[in-house]
Amino acid sequence: MNLSVQALLKAARDTLANPAAAARDVMALRLDVTEALMAVGLSAALATLLTALMQSFLGPVADTAVQDLFSHPFLLALSQFAVMVMGGFLMWRVGKAFGGQGTFAQSLSLVAWLEVVLILLQLAEVLVLLILPVLALPIGLASLFAFFYLLTHFTAALNGFTSLTKTFFAILGTAIVVLLAVSFALIFILPVPNV
Repeated sequence: MNLSVQALLKAARDTLANPAAAARDVMALRLDVTEALMAVGLSAALATLLTALMQSFLGPVADTAVQDLFSHPFLLALSQFAVMVMGGFLMWRVGKAFGGQGTFAQSLSLVAWLEVVLILLQLAEVLVLLILPVLALPIGLASLFAFFYLLTHFTAALNGFTSLTKTFFAILGTAIVVLLAVSFALIFILPVPNV
């Protein structure tokens, strides 16, 4: 397997051009769960390095809780790993509930590759923002679009779904349910401040 920078950039470009074909190529690697988890761990570590790089250029964020997390790279990498594994689990399990055909290992593999593509896009963003900071908002919106665009195609390819529209709304619905569940859980876990 060619892992040179040129090969990764070409693969990322091909992924943006034809995400369904890219997803099939990733699944064709036939990684087992352990190998897929290692790929997720590597991509989480790379994402953490990118976060440190962006902070060195853009400075600390305003939210103190987020900044505190950013100040602890190991904790940040572990958090990103956990979120990615949970995302892979949901992509597989929710898809399976609707007749999906993919496996957990395939789902983790797709999540790992999705993160790598997003990392490469973010690196390009950093370079553009250093030259033209005024483009921060449109670049941010483009990145958000790219995330959902790739996630929708990857989820559909994993589960054998034919409708990208239904897949997209299933992703949004799942995200809303998870956010609500986490919010309610935090209400009971976190202490109530004294007024």
